[in-house]
Amino acid sequence: MALTERQKQTVLGALKERIRGGCPMCLQANWTIHNEVVSTMTASLGGDTTIGGGFVPMIQIICNNCGFVSHHAVGLLGISLNE
Repeated sequence: MALTERQKQTVLGALKERIRGGCPMCLQANWTIHNEVVSTMTASLGGDTTIGGGFVPMIQIICNNCGFVSHHAVGLLGISLNE
């Protein structure tokens, strides 16, 4: 699902309030917000994956210097996926 401009602005505002400093790998503060909402698949302790199981919708921010990718839960950032 692609983020709307309003959702991107919500992400920017929320991250500016909560994150101090730059990238944890290279210390630069030059990020790009990935345009899609992503999630991880759930897995059992035995390593089996579950298709259609629970998930946490996330946005990714990507460091423009070193490529580090940081995931952030959309619910905690105040983004509605029903827009």
